[in-house]
Amino acid sequence: MQRSNFFALAIIISAVMLISGMPFWASAAESVAIGAINPLTGTNSVQGRDMKRGEELALDEINAAGGINGRSLKIIWEDTKSNADQGMKAVRKLVEEDKVPLIIGGYSSGVSLPTGQWTNSKNVIQISVASTAPELRQIGPYFFNVIGLDEVMGIKLAEFALESDAQTYASLVVDNPFGLGIETWTEKTIKKAGRQWIEDLRYKENQDDYKPVIESLFTKKPEVVFLTAYGTDAKLILEQAHKMGLTPSKGWYADYMTMWYHDVVPETAGGIKGMVVGRHGGSRFKHYQDTYWKKFGVAYQKMYQRPVMQTAFGAYAYDATWIAALALKSAGSTNTDEIAKALHKVSKEYHGATGDKSFDQDGMQVIEYYQRMVYQDGRLLPYK
Repeated sequence: MQRSNFFALAIIISAVMLISGMPFWASAAESVAIGAINPLTGTNSVQGRDMKRGEELALDEINAAGGINGRSLKIIWEDTKSNADQGMKAVRKLVEEDKVPLIIGGYSSGVSLPTGQWTNSKNVIQISVASTAPELRQIGPYFFNVIGLDEVMGIKLAEFALESDAQTYASLVVDNPFGLGIETWTEKTIKKAGRQWIEDLRYKENQDDYKPVIESLFTKKPEVVFLTAYGTDAKLILEQAHKMGLTPSKGWYADYMTMWYHDVVPETAGGIKGMVVGRHGGSRFKHYQDTYWKKFGVAYQKMYQRPVMQTAFGAYAYDATWIAALALKSAGSTNTDEIAKALHKVSKEYHGATGDKSFDQDGMQVIEYYQRMVYQDGRLLPYK
């Protein structure tokens, strides 16, 4: 980013803080440290590494704009390895050893529910980036979320599928709170429309063979199947279904398509329709995209001999980092009660790459943005 752009950001942020009557930190001698938990390895590593890139972009901008009242912001990254046990180890280390007041992450409700419940019990702030189970709303006053919950996605996805005029529907979802949330809301919407729901199947993550559950899924020949799957799991499920010649006659419909589109083999996933989250399309989204590709595009290509694998979730991590920084500046301390109060305030002042980020009374998103897409030839294209 050019110096003039950093200067403009600094002016904007300073104005917000002055309007809000912000107190200032007593000393600029030390950096302000926060934590981040991402799946940097494992099933969801594509998404986790993209989240880290979003956090790095925000960190660059925040520190170039003056940091936290003159103190630089520091992020301590920990790897959840795409599972809850490692997620718990990560947050325990960040809280008990690094003494951070705030943690960004994680990815997957199966990770964010236990980590969020634990950090909330310790009065430590956690801002989830890519977790959507409705149960997250019940965690407590120190837990926040920058992405909309499953009930909205489930309804929107089902409404999209209903336009196919299919009469019979089924779902195949990961057996965790995220998958069950999507299952619940797609099923409710389909039944409300007077269509037939004939099967809801759940699978365990990280299996070597999904053929039995695929065979069971297609026994009753559903015309539409809703698919909720993480990257490498989606790859295997679609490969095996393709080899078995099993495809719903009216198509697969998938939520959060950037969870898997970099992983799958193109010929096994062609024509899948679904939703991509966070496509707000405003000026901040354009700024994020331009800066992202300038910083990571060429370097990644040179290092790995392939384009950088961008997902929807890097932009959410970017927004979460900015909101955290604004709240820390507003609070003027690492007191988590003050930070929590500030988060509710600054979320209404900050307009992010993923749009309006206002928190409701439970720390959840008031508004979310979705775009209908179709997977073709290894790409996600707007559905027309």
